[in-house]
Amino acid sequence: MDALDMYQEIETLQSAEKLTTKQKQRMKLLQSKLNYDKLNQKKLKRILSKKQDMKQSEILMLIESGVRRDQISKALGMNNHEFREYLRNIGVKISTRRSKG
Repeated sequence: MDALDMYQEIETLQSAEKLTTKQKQRMKLLQSKLNYDKLNQKKLKRILSKKQDMKQSEILMLIESGVRRDQISKALGMNNHEFREYLRNIGVKISTRRSKG
């Protein structure tokens, strides 16, 4: 789902006379995703420049914004294995790559 689709769905939800709780939650979710998408490169670089002083929420925001995990781990001074363990410890689901064969 791209930004245009999200805006269209939000407009559809806003045009309804009365929203259910589920619809309100969906609208909030879409709005928060759009806010993540609006992060500009300058802000992302500023967060990455904090290095080991990054907050957990900032790390999660970087991941949600599409910043590569190896860039984040490098900024934190962690190798890939350490970063994967850190993510696992804070409850981030880690996908494993499968080798072709």
